[in-house]
Amino acid sequence: MSLIGTALATVVDAVLGVWLGSIVFFSFVAAPTTFGVLGDDAGRVVNAIFPKYYDFGLGLGAVAFVAAAAAGAMTAFDAVLLVLLALVAVGAALDGYARWVLIPKMERAGDDAFAEYHRQSVVLNGVTMLAVAGAIVAANL
Repeated sequence: MSLIGTALATVVDAVLGVWLGSIVFFSFVAAPTTFGVLGDDAGRVVNAIFPKYYDFGLGLGAVAFVAAAAAGAMTAFDAVLLVLLALVAVGAALDGYARWVLIPKMERAGDDAFAEYHRQSVVLNGVTMLAVAGAIVAANL
């Protein structure tokens, strides 16, 4: 592998690692701790974080996708690379959906439908986490 290919592979690994780490930290440390400390007021804090959280994931997904595609263009687009690109695209698409569709629905619904949209958010977050973890595996095959 060339120096540029190695650098691109390193960027892909680093970006995917940061993305997965941010999902795990927010889901299992930041959000539960915020709710544990603030109780009902935590929803306001978490709702303020959500747009930035999803934008961060989208940005990382874009960087990972471009770096992986560039690395593939230098070598060969094989099935593993296509799986990697698909998993990154799925993660980014789910973050985009959450950012531009689900959050506005949550804001319009207020407290009435929060539980339903929260469940959807948790499922999307879990699937995104799995997609990013799968992309890390694919990037290292």
